[in-house]
Amino acid sequence: MLLSAHSGSMEEHIYLAYSLGVVSSEEKVHLLNTENKELKTKNTELTTENETLKTKNTALQVEIDRLKEQLGLARHRQFGKKTEELPPEKEEKTSSINVRAHTRKQKTKGRLLDTSLLPRHRILHDLPDDQKYCTCCHQSLKPMGEDVSEHIEVIPQRLYVEEHVRYKYACLRCQTVQMAPKEKLPLPKAMAGPGLLTEVVVSKYDHHLPLYRQSKIFASYGACIPDNTLGHWVMQLGEALVPVYDALVKAVVLSRYLQVDETPVKLLERDKKGYVWCYYAPHVRGGLVVFEVNETRSARVVEKRLATYIGLLQTDGYTGYHGLREQKERIVGLGCLTHARRKFNEAYKVAPDPEGIAAQALKRLQPLYELEARMRERNDTFHTRKRLRQALGWPLLKEFRRWLKQVAPKVPPKSQLGNAIQYTLKQWKYLIAYLRHGQAEIDTNGVENQIRVVALGRKNWMFMAHEEAGIIHATFYSLILSAKRNGLNPRIYIHYLLTKIHDLRQKKIDPHTLLPHTIDCQSLECFAQQLILKAKNVMQLL
Repeated sequence: MLLSAHSGSMEEHIYLAYSLGVVSSEEKVHLLNTENKELKTKNTELTTENETLKTKNTALQVEIDRLKEQLGLARHRQFGKKTEELPPEKEEKTSSINVRAHTRKQKTKGRLLDTSLLPRHRILHDLPDDQKYCTCCHQSLKPMGEDVSEHIEVIPQRLYVEEHVRYKYACLRCQTVQMAPKEKLPLPKAMAGPGLLTEVVVSKYDHHLPLYRQSKIFASYGACIPDNTLGHWVMQLGEALVPVYDALVKAVVLSRYLQVDETPVKLLERDKKGYVWCYYAPHVRGGLVVFEVNETRSARVVEKRLATYIGLLQTDGYTGYHGLREQKERIVGLGCLTHARRKFNEAYKVAPDPEGIAAQALKRLQPLYELEARMRERNDTFHTRKRLRQALGWPLLKEFRRWLKQVAPKVPPKSQLGNAIQYTLKQWKYLIAYLRHGQAEIDTNGVENQIRVVALGRKNWMFMAHEEAGIIHATFYSLILSAKRNGLNPRIYIHYLLTKIHDLRQKKIDPHTLLPHTIDCQSLECFAQQLILKAKNVMQLL
């Protein structure tokens, strides 16, 4: 009666019956065994669940640590020092501090600014005739020399109108008219001379001054030139100089050692991100630089540009360069050791332990850069650089790789430090390739320094109108930076090119002869002297 009234399980019925003394000991044992099995199953389930939670907790903690690293690195990039510094050397604790002896530099006397290239205007300060006597004995004073002091002054920029007057002569018999010829202007239908156009181009592409700001500056000098007019002028000039740009591209592709890099830029027309690609040939005279604007970072951009290139190609680890690197029959791929070092430096910034793995990695790489600095200071030949790198650099790199493989299992792979280690090991064959080529550099700092100009400029002009206009921007950036690399004054060089636009349009001149490394420097010097003489004559009239 009691058992039938209970609605629980059979085991519960048996247990209840046993408690009432109506179940045997064998049934009790069966009950306890069944209960023990259930507890074991439950324990196994809880153990499994606990292990799962531990795994999830570990993964979450790793992700939290990674995000903390990213946050710390972002803060350091925004507020910290930009230089890559080595961790401090470990010092032994002693009762006294030893200060390394040093030689104190003598304070520089005289001027720190070089004024030798500036024109000079002498202002004479003389005593009045009635004061040229001694205040003590009233004898006449005799000249004893001069006391000369200098300071730099500036004449505010002045715009002026250049009137070209052409006298007409007529033949009364033949009814013909003749006039003296005048110089062809870069833009025949524009009220802008080559000097003003040069000012606009150099201010925009060398000094990163947007056209709307230039328009305001011209207005302050009394000339109202809308910024869209300035933009139209720049586009026309760029289109006329594209043949020189094409010749520059050919010269760069024909070199045997190139560094390539890319940086994002905003394209206004489609409101999307575009890219500026930079090709740097450091050993063509003083160096040549070519920029290319494209709306994509796809590998096809660089592969198309370097379809005929043969030689050394040095890049970072971006996968877009992988296809070119693998074309071993014509291209030798080289990596950038600084990119690897930079990743270890970023890991050190978020965990600045002077005894940590990141700090040790930076210290192990430092002798390689010291070797490069010494060779650069001595201006060693390519052959000497190759010999010293293989004799001194290769043992250091070989030991560095062995050490990386040893410490890699101790580091979470998704951490900043783990990323640095994996990047270095994956890129290893490209990172050490510079050891076999004396003309190559240890890194791609050369091309990064060139492309930094565009990165600096975009902070001011913020965007490019569209990809089609990119070739105009690429033309002026390429010509100005290449001119600087070859020791030319970019203002004089661009002005000279603008005077040759008419000949370029009519194909009377080979664009290759106008490149910074092939141009006739004597003609360029004569042109500069003519500009100076003209400026002096105009200033006298104004």
